[in-house]
Amino acid sequence: MDRHYDLTYLNQVFHGNESMVQEIVHLFLSQAPQFGRDMTTCAQEGRWADLHPLAHKLKSSVNMLGMRGLVPMVLDIERISKFGEDPSALPELVSMLTRDMEVACRVLSQDLSESVAGQNQRSKGLRRA
Repeated sequence: MDRHYDLTYLNQVFHGNESMVQEIVHLFLSQAPQFGRDMTTCAQEGRWADLHPLAHKLKSSVNMLGMRGLVPMVLDIERISKFGEDPSALPELVSMLTRDMEVACRVLSQDLSESVAGQNQRSKGLRRA
């Protein structure tokens, strides 16, 4: 995953309001670990139908944050779990998604910390991509 996130969309929606962008990022960072845990539990327990609503909710967040590397996995999990396709791929997909989401969250969290610290020094805010 070469580009972990791209906040261009959020910056457009909030007209460059850095505090609103940061609020959305904070919210995602606080919710993402639980999404990962819940999806992992569903996959481990073979509760395929329970993955669909989780993937559906996560889809909008990863799209909004420009996490293009995560989108295909989320869409695959959503599709397979919704339509009852062969679920044998789901444990590996969930594992890959969780791992890649952790990396993206680490990068995003680090960038957010640097942005907040740099605001007093007239930083440009969170990087866009």
